[in-house]
Amino acid sequence: MANATEDTNQEVKLVKTYCKPADVNVEDLEFIRQQVHLCFIGKRSKGRFQKLLISTGKITKAELKQEIQDESCSKTLDAIDAVAEQAQADILARDVHFEPVRQFQLRENGKLRDICEESPKQQVFEYIAKGALDPLFRAKLLPIQYGSLPGKGQIKGKRQNERILRRALHHKTDAAKCDVRKAYPSTTVECVMTLLRRDIGKNKVLLWLVEAIMANYPDGVLLIGGYLPCWLFNYVMSYVLRYILSHRKVRRDKSLKMVLAITCYADDITVYGRISNLEKVMRDTTRWAKETLGLTIKSAWQIVHFASFVQERQQRNRRRKGSRQRTPGLDMMGYVVRRTYTIIRGRNFVRLRRAILRAQRNLDTLGYVPWWRAQRILSQWGEIKHSDSRGFCTKYNVYKLIKAAKRSASWRGKQLHKLRLEAA
Repeated sequence: MANATEDTNQEVKLVKTYCKPADVNVEDLEFIRQQVHLCFIGKRSKGRFQKLLISTGKITKAELKQEIQDESCSKTLDAIDAVAEQAQADILARDVHFEPVRQFQLRENGKLRDICEESPKQQVFEYIAKGALDPLFRAKLLPIQYGSLPGKGQIKGKRQNERILRRALHHKTDAAKCDVRKAYPSTTVECVMTLLRRDIGKNKVLLWLVEAIMANYPDGVLLIGGYLPCWLFNYVMSYVLRYILSHRKVRRDKSLKMVLAITCYADDITVYGRISNLEKVMRDTTRWAKETLGLTIKSAWQIVHFASFVQERQQRNRRRKGSRQRTPGLDMMGYVVRRTYTIIRGRNFVRLRRAILRAQRNLDTLGYVPWWRAQRILSQWGEIKHSDSRGFCTKYNVYKLIKAAKRSASWRGKQLHKLRLEAA
């Protein structure tokens, strides 16, 4: 019994904590000022943030308008410093209150999502909390996570899938793709706080601040559209990914990985390996995620049996002779990735092709592309650039249309800039 107690104590001591009070002090004015200035980058022209600046008494509405027109910021910086000082006073007094979060519904890719908009004051405190949690995020978030993180995104995630299929795994490979059902609404504040108490338990002030911010989240779950929630959700997902990667099996006295590679984009997870191993891993992960974190991984997995390089070349020759079939591909992050080439996701391509044809009609009849259609085309230009779409660009004269769309969008941007200056 004594030995068991000693072993337990040793395990507790081995748990590493981050954001220790000696390293991260959320009561320090200089630290708070840095985070508040980051929060206001690009937001000075927004009405709600202007009201927050004016409420400090350091700048008037007329002065703020004049500084926006002159592109100066002397009094604006003083007002931002005043916001930081007030935030420090609230933290020292342990008295943080926010306006209720505004909720509205937005249809995106056929799904109706509950989007939330926080008050400027709450956004300021979320930047402070995120800056304090940076050491934890640097330690816990994995390089294979590509969703909602600076320097990551769809393009880098797509490239990682290409590297795995074309360089890392040349032999026979399968993939299982799954995602979390209602990811943010099913990630509770209590789940996040349990993990934070484990990892930053020594910094009581930071724990109090994060809990005070999340106390304003509707229904006690992570909200969609917030700055801090996207970091916290990736933090929770890092535990799921580590659990997946921890699976091993022993064959002939050798420990072998059951998962050969993995990529994650927000709540979408793709694991590579032999299908017999992947089925066991995903069943076990589904159970563990539900019991430990309260996350429900959908049972409808997308299973992909990739063709070899030789089979890809054979199918390419058949397509040149008129075949319409394609080899199996991984549909993720807006692209379908195969061994030898990458194309745009089917429904995205249909929407893009329709917009291209209509833009060509406008260019022929009007001599220009309307700004709203130009913006629609340019928003998908990245998908064209980063996929194997050279034949499509040649057939539909895409390069000429993109130049015309850029001219139209540039003109519209200049017009809006003038209107903002007049309205400020």
